[in-house]
Parts: sequence; C-alpha cells; structure tokens
Amino acid sequence: MKHVARLFSLILLVSATLSYTGCSSSGGDKSTEELQLDKLKFTWTLQSANDGTDRTDEYPGMTVIISGTFSEGGTYNYTSTADSWPSISPWKANDTWKFNAGSVTSGIIRQSDLQEMNYALTNSDKTLTLDFVYSGPGFNNGRTSSVEGNWEFVFTRP
Repeated sequence: MKHVARLFSLILLVSATLSYTGCSSSGGDKSTEELQLDKLKFTWTLQSANDGTDRTDEYPGMTVIISGTFSEGGTYNYTSTADSWPSISPWKANDTWKFNAGSVTSGIIRQSDLQEMNYALTNSDKTLTLDFVYSGPGFNNGRTSSVEGNWEFVFTRP
C-alpha cells in the first residue's frame, strides 16, 4: 500500500510540474502587433532623410521616441525633437499612429492625416527605415511642392 501511495504522489507531482511549465507567465503568446510594437518602442536617432535629394542636414539632431501601451488595434505615439526643423516638412513632429491592419510587420498609418508609411527593421532591429509618398500641404506652413514626393527616413538605436 505504501508503494501505491508513493507512486500516486509521484504521478501527481509530475503532472503538476508539467502543467505549470506549460503555462506562459504572460497569459499566452504575444500577437504579431505586440511583438512589432516591442521592436519599435525606443528612442531612434536620424541617420538620413531623403526625397531624391539628401535632406538630412535639415533635421539636425533629430530623434524620435515611439511609445504606447499595447492594445490590439491600438493607437500609439511618437514624439520627435531636432535642433531645428526645415520651413516645410512631410514629417509631423508629434502624432499618433496605428499599425496598418493588412501589413502589421511593414506598415503604419499616421493618424492626423492618415498618411500610410512603410517600415522595415534591419540590423537586428536596430535600424528603422520609414518610406512614404507624401502629397499633402506639409507641416510648418510652407510650400507644398517642396515636400511632395517619395521620402525615406532612416533611424538607428543602440
């Protein structure tokens, strides 16, 4: 009888251990959107800005902080700072954004003007490239024609 009790205890212990190790501490696996947000939530430093012409010097010392608390289909924030801004820019200094539902791993939508942007993470997720075709009036109240076109902003993080 002692052996049966010990065997039963051992089976119960093994079952409990297997059950515990099979559970995730976060309550489940992260969604693609949450994983992408985790990769983007950093302070990024501008390496280049280009619209067919190198415009990097127009954004000296530019950094972008991407932030927000994950919520499926949620809206997140970005805040940009620079030593100075060009008189007209396709880049809004502060705004909210969402992942493009059809392409969470490569697309976002700026919420103030619904500007779609493609993004790519490279270099072990330490380089962020944003590219988009801009056709709006620009920010900082300048001439539209000076900022319309294909833009690419490249940022890095440590």
